[in-house]
Amino acid sequence: MKLGEVWVSAVLYLALGLILITIVLAAGIPLINKIRDRNTVAQTKDILFVLDKNIRTVASEGTGSKRYVSPVNIDAGELVFDSDQDRLSWSMTTSNKLAEPSLTLQEGVLFLRLDETPISDEYKVNLWLDYLNLYDLFMVSDFSNPFSGTYSLSIENNGTYANGRPTIVLRVA
Repeated sequence: MKLGEVWVSAVLYLALGLILITIVLAAGIPLINKIRDRNTVAQTKDILFVLDKNIRTVASEGTGSKRYVSPVNIDAGELVFDSDQDRLSWSMTTSNKLAEPSLTLQEGVLFLRLDETPISDEYKVNLWLDYLNLYDLFMVSDFSNPFSGTYSLSIENNGTYANGRPTIVLRVA
């Protein structure tokens, strides 16, 4: 074998290897992102179900009942405590079609909706808990909406009522 043939073989093998790596990455990265986004939505659902369970427990136990939830970890997206609408909601922008757009789904007390954004192939996934006819939510925090990161949360029934609904105080620290 001549020296030139060795170099040609080496260059061809290197080029073939780079092409294979490019194909694997081109197919793998969108799949990894989709799995990551699905995992984020699943983790956030779990957080919202835990918050809902504690809110309902505190409301049913009466005045002075209190629960601590720590840590509340929002790695992606934004959590909003909306005292005006008595709603806890979370949203995240994704390039993955995680559900059928513009269709509201319900899992127990949790609502899920995927909306299309003006940007092509971009969606906004929304999860929320609605307490409008059940409890009057009141948030106390040194931080402001929306929340992203790690927080501690206390949930307390302070014994007051608004429009016949118990007031539940959410303290974010």
